[in-house]
Amino acid sequence: MAYNDADVENFHQLFAPHVAALRATPLPERRASIETMMEPNPLAAGCATESLELSGVPAEKITHAGAVPGKVLLHLHGGGFFAGSIKSYRHVVSRFAVAAEVTAYHLDYRLTPEHPFPAALDDAMAAYKQLLSAGVAPSDLVVGGDSAGGNLAVALLLKAREEGLPQPAGLYLLSPWLDLTASGESYDTVGAGDLVVSREDIISLARIYLDGKPDNPFTSPVRGDLAGLPPVLIQVGGEEALLSDSLNFANRAAMAGVDVKLHVWPEMPHVWPLFHSFIRAGLAAIDEAGQWMRLCFERDPRRSSRGLNSMGARP
Repeated sequence: MAYNDADVENFHQLFAPHVAALRATPLPERRASIETMMEPNPLAAGCATESLELSGVPAEKITHAGAVPGKVLLHLHGGGFFAGSIKSYRHVVSRFAVAAEVTAYHLDYRLTPEHPFPAALDDAMAAYKQLLSAGVAPSDLVVGGDSAGGNLAVALLLKAREEGLPQPAGLYLLSPWLDLTASGESYDTVGAGDLVVSREDIISLARIYLDGKPDNPFTSPVRGDLAGLPPVLIQVGGEEALLSDSLNFANRAAMAGVDVKLHVWPEMPHVWPLFHSFIRAGLAAIDEAGQWMRLCFERDPRRSSRGLNSMGARP
């Protein structure tokens, strides 16, 4: 099919053979290939990294001169629960950090098939608790995640609520995978045009992640009790097989009284900001997410002078 956005058209032509080859390889080789492809992307200008651990979970802190002191993003990377790492995602997390004017943390949480559910969620919870115990105020913290990381981000906040922990200032979701059943309408209506995600892959990866355990609100958070979650921003591409996950989650969150903003970007592929060097709309999405995160921080002393009202401030 033809795309109005020339960047998307070129992206499909360039990456289609690579994606087809990846789908034909076993998971360990797929993981290594993704790392090889993504790791060389550079950090955002002016950013520096520091390796550390958050309650024993390998992590990385990304700093830059423009970060407002005390404001923090905890981002959970995607990769179908089997791939992705600090090295392959630092380039995009650093750009979120610059756009939001925050210090960012991201994790090497444990991956499948070696470590099925709930290992990744346990790691995310440990890191969240460590940031809070280290003095990060919940009102100064945004939790974000893309694809499978979006699943973990929501599950983390559901788990935090269950354990009586405070919620952060905001929840940012990029192309989130929120329903392991792959039953959304979008698989049939627009999924054929999704270069990255297929129903077959989702079903297979879900089975590996669950490892015989029953699906539940912490693995398919679209069906969880969403009451009490913080304000949410969801960005999703209009031709994603996972589009229904975002639409259904936004609907259920709104019905539960959550302040939710959903932006469906026409033609954009799965997690397109990850491919910002090929798709310029990825940079626009990062800027939009950064603007929204800044609005989440209640005690930002420069907030009133920025004029960032195009998306509307939280009441």
